[in-house]
Amino acid sequence: TAGDGQVLVLAGPGSGKTRVLTRRLAYLVERRGVPAYDIIAVTFTNKAAREMENRVVNMLQQSLEGIWLGTFHAMCARMLRRESNYLPFKSNFVIFDADDQLSLVKRAIREMNIDDKTHRPAGIHAAISSAKNDLLTPDDMPVSTYRDEVVKRVYTRYQQMLAASNAVDFDDLLMLAARLLQENPGVAERYARRFQHVLVDEFQDTNLAQYELLKQLSSFHKNIFVVGDEDQSIYRWRGADYRNVQRFESDFKGCEVILLEQNYRSTQNVLDAARQVIDRNRNRTPKRLFTDRGTGNKLVQYTAVDDIAEAAYVVDTITQYLSSGRAMANDFAVMYRTNAQSRLIEEAMIHGRLPYRLVGALRFY
Repeated sequence: TAGDGQVLVLAGPGSGKTRVLTRRLAYLVERRGVPAYDIIAVTFTNKAAREMENRVVNMLQQSLEGIWLGTFHAMCARMLRRESNYLPFKSNFVIFDADDQLSLVKRAIREMNIDDKTHRPAGIHAAISSAKNDLLTPDDMPVSTYRDEVVKRVYTRYQQMLAASNAVDFDDLLMLAARLLQENPGVAERYARRFQHVLVDEFQDTNLAQYELLKQLSSFHKNIFVVGDEDQSIYRWRGADYRNVQRFESDFKGCEVILLEQNYRSTQNVLDAARQVIDRNRNRTPKRLFTDRGTGNKLVQYTAVDDIAEAAYVVDTITQYLSSGRAMANDFAVMYRTNAQSRLIEEAMIHGRLPYRLVGALRFY
């Protein structure tokens, strides 16, 4: 129920970020009487967008007709198709997926007789993607090493090949939409006037192109409501920049900052342990997470001599709980970092005669 203007909600893990955005959307439509078609709400995944729309529709018992609700990429694709007369391609452009993009980079490298052992196509493609996320065209690319020169040349050829196919890649969707608004004030004002309220989920995972888009879209009514947490920024490899949280505070000096510090998921010992780790990070807003779920068991850290002993320890611990009647088998979750680790844990489970279900990966047995 925060007022108009710029609002930054910094929400710790398990504090209900998506719920906040859902409630905000419902509040604007129902209590403030804002028409749904005057709102743009940006999420990070299509699944999150569908979830949010379903929740709000169930809450209000009315449709959100005309609202722009979806991912950054979906919004940008929609905008570019509408405004294609400002752009160097037709409105029926195709969007190349990751495999198509890599094939194109490989073709460009072959054409230019560049050694693909020294300059790996995946690495070159990652550099091009990173440049686009920072709104850099081939002409804008700084060159200080031979590798930079190679990236610039391949990037130039890659864009020519995309144009020849009337195609764009995922990064183009963001970069071209941001540059469209930057370079065409009339178009930017039309969209900024249209959207009275801009709502953003997972703000910490936005990149520079996305941040620029949000600034442009909220430039007229100046109502932007973003929810995120610097501590949970995990997409740096995809161009995400947690510093957008700091940029927001510096670009919108009078913004209201709301901290959500109550966690609804974990016990206090878990939260305290997590905070001991994350507090070492600089450039973050300190948060004191608390919960009503009690202190909970202490965490146990065990260092095994090798991976076999590690798997045995996991199974022995579970077996002790089961044999003493303190827990049931479905009370346990075992998490590992790479799929290769699951084999030893599976073997230990089989030897210990424990029933198990593997989630999101293939069983060895």
